[in-house]
Amino acid sequence: MYKIPENLGSVEDLIKRFAAAKEVRGRWDSLLRDCYKFAAPKRDTLSGQAVGQKREPDIVDSTAELGVQRFASRLQAMLVPPWREWIKLVPGSDIPEENQDEAQAYLDTVSEKLFDHLNHSNFASQAHEAFTDLAISTGALTIERSDSDSSLLSFNAVPLSELVPEEGPRGTVDTVWREHEVSVRNIERLWPDADLSAHCKQLLTDKPDTKVSIIEGTIFDPKTEKYYQCCIEKAHKHVIYAQNFNVSPWVVFRESVRPGEVLGRGRVMTVLSDIKMLNQQKMWQIKNIGLQTAGVYTAADDGVINPFTVQITPGAIIPVGSNESSNPTLRPLPMPGNPQLEQHSIDELRKGINRALFAEPFGDVDAPVRTATEMSLRNQELMQDSGAAFSRLQTEFIEKIIKRSVDILIEEGEIQPVKIDGRAVTIKHTSPLAKVQDQDELAALRTLLESGAAFGNELMAGSIVMEEILPWIAKKLGVDNELIRTKQEREAYKQAMAQQVQQQQMMEEHRMEQEVAQAEQPSVQ
Repeated sequence: MYKIPENLGSVEDLIKRFAAAKEVRGRWDSLLRDCYKFAAPKRDTLSGQAVGQKREPDIVDSTAELGVQRFASRLQAMLVPPWREWIKLVPGSDIPEENQDEAQAYLDTVSEKLFDHLNHSNFASQAHEAFTDLAISTGALTIERSDSDSSLLSFNAVPLSELVPEEGPRGTVDTVWREHEVSVRNIERLWPDADLSAHCKQLLTDKPDTKVSIIEGTIFDPKTEKYYQCCIEKAHKHVIYAQNFNVSPWVVFRESVRPGEVLGRGRVMTVLSDIKMLNQQKMWQIKNIGLQTAGVYTAADDGVINPFTVQITPGAIIPVGSNESSNPTLRPLPMPGNPQLEQHSIDELRKGINRALFAEPFGDVDAPVRTATEMSLRNQELMQDSGAAFSRLQTEFIEKIIKRSVDILIEEGEIQPVKIDGRAVTIKHTSPLAKVQDQDELAALRTLLESGAAFGNELMAGSIVMEEILPWIAKKLGVDNELIRTKQEREAYKQAMAQQVQQQQMMEEHRMEQEVAQAEQPSVQ
């Protein structure tokens, strides 16, 4: 039987705490349903759509949905590109300078093992799903130990309908609740040491496919500074499983948060009114195209027209008292409106939505082939525009993933204990997005060298550590450490070269002395 720590209260207290947090989250449901309806219907678990159900019939434009998919793909490529190392573990300030190279060599081994497990896990697919939720509001991942032979890490993108977060005193999400239904037969598969209630034991025998509501709570315990996780069978208020974590298994991340709110406000929320307007204008355009294709006609009729029964639909015939003086039996109805203005409005709305979701194309397919330099500059511009917006993701997403993954590898004996606290070991971001900042630093160095050249090489050598420039540039460009000499190796190389130069000078002096001696020998005779 599992017990809850006294400072966290009883089972009833935890259920009440969950209910209060869920009530706050429930205020978002209406807005979230609208966002998912128009922009991410495949991730919509709030509207209660049946499995395999068609999308809403009143959604006729896919700009937002395609934009969200492109947003998730681009964000993944900029932050956590698959099969590439997007962070680097480096020694912190607490490591003495003379031990830095040795520590870096070991941390490189840790990074190599870490990314080997990440690349062979389901991280890439689940991160993409979580980024889709981020475009709406808040992304959420769980990181658990995997039983797979290829990787020790297992990821799961949790939909917003199941997520109930709580924010701690410092503005970070430190407590996460999740309510979901689990079939009785799968409870012991999810939690092998589960303590089933008498009710669940009976269902396991009689109706094992019956689903029960489970409340999962991962709560930060300030007394132990660990994360306490408990799984409660909601109906019978029974704790079926509990455990402690050094690092939270939850990664809850947001792009933008308003003061006083826990859930994030994604980019779809920002342009939701534009998305709705675009969909409405697209519906009008479709109707106008039908009207212009099939036409609407007036037919002469001696009776009186009832305006409440007239239908303006393609191919409709409207009875009228007279079709002008010529009185033709059937006459086309003139079509009002301006199709060009209508299309211009649609195009402008699409541009705004795509711009917000970083889904703007680089140009027309039929446009002239662009140079590599131009494409590089346009990519750099994109990343510069998005860099500030995603700065929160470095701490709420990337660093939490690394710390939790490393903790699992330590527990499984894959690596020796590593303390990633910013002092002993720190995380250096090396993703394409992070490298944009490095490009700015490289540009500043280039400007310095060009300016310093005007003052002469002697003054530059006295002001700048010239021999350290190339290693610094190599690190900024992300060159593998195996190709860069360590500081000790550079010092040894400098000494070896100095000795070589000294030997050459001595040999040259000895040769010249011999030549002088040989030249003086005949005169002595």
